[in-house]
Amino acid sequence: MFTSLRGSDRPNRACRRFYLPPRLPGTPATRIRFLSLLLAAAVLSAGGCREELPPKPHDANVDEGPAAPPPAAFPHAGPKGCRMLLVHSYHEGYRWDDTITQGVRSAIRGTGLDLDIFYMDAKRHTDEAWKVDAGRRAKERVDQYHPDIILAADDDAQEYFAVHYLNTALPVVFTGVDADPSKYGYPAANVTGVIERPHFKESLALARQLRPIKRIAVLSCHDSTSILALGFMKQEPVDVAVEEWLMVDDFNDWKKAIERFNRSVDAIVIRSYQAVKKPGSTENVVPREVAEWTSRHAAVPTIAFHDFEIEDGLLVGVVKSGQEYGRIPAEYALRILAGTPPSSLPIVKPSKGVKMINRDTARRLGIAAAGEISGDTILLSKD
Repeated sequence: MFTSLRGSDRPNRACRRFYLPPRLPGTPATRIRFLSLLLAAAVLSAGGCREELPPKPHDANVDEGPAAPPPAAFPHAGPKGCRMLLVHSYHEGYRWDDTITQGVRSAIRGTGLDLDIFYMDAKRHTDEAWKVDAGRRAKERVDQYHPDIILAADDDAQEYFAVHYLNTALPVVFTGVDADPSKYGYPAANVTGVIERPHFKESLALARQLRPIKRIAVLSCHDSTSILALGFMKQEPVDVAVEEWLMVDDFNDWKKAIERFNRSVDAIVIRSYQAVKKPGSTENVVPREVAEWTSRHAAVPTIAFHDFEIEDGLLVGVVKSGQEYGRIPAEYALRILAGTPPSSLPIVKPSKGVKMINRDTARRLGIAAAGEISGDTILLSKD
């Protein structure tokens, strides 16, 4: 499944990749040895792969001053006339993907960069066979479209697609990765990007301005990204008791969990409800229906991590913006197409979330303090 903004299927020759020079002097054996050493040096300069994340990921919103001189780059024509393939893990109409696309388009507007979009649809089709086949079809799209750079969004697009281009002449920028990037061999000589982490501690702090919270439960649908995200959340120290970490498969189990947590905790942290299944089916419930039911039946504050989840009716969160997770990697892509080697661009983690409260849900819970939160908090209401 793909959407194209391009005008031609012919490979574009005006936009040259810069990783390999057109011809090296010496014998073939000498050239192979030189390229091997060059690639090894690039990988080392990128910091290698580690079991844990770097102790201090770069803040994408802070100017850290002049960077060290990047490795030498070969001449490049810039973004005009080039092609970028955006591979989404999920589907068109899924608001996270849609807002990432909006961020990408806003960053490349007016640059002359051609954009093509492929959707793996792995949120609605969670079985392994589908994901493997979706990755194969995405690779076919590369062969058809001949992109000059790939932007791969979320973890399924890494595991089943982007890893096939590690240490090749085709640059890859990832975004929205919940796993430790070393799981996919990142960073690499031709790969950099943006990791995704929930603002767990910050969201709890904001929720506690509304009500005292000493005990929480963490609830999510049972999908691959939630498994990864909860793994990192468990490593983050918080000053409340986490009574339970629970992933459920279907809507009946979700409802039972909400009703049980109403009696046992002071707040429910909801990682995701996007892949809650209809009972006895592999089909997802419409996510907004899950959120609206939860908003009506949760007797305690609900804490979320995406802007559209607060819009759907969950109470409060310091949320991630999909537009930011599209804008930052697209800006990286433009720099790479202008000649900057990917290995010189650090993996980043956007550090500034947006404070959001749903005032309608606050009123339903009898929380009057929502109107007293500081001015940098967005208060949503349908009234």
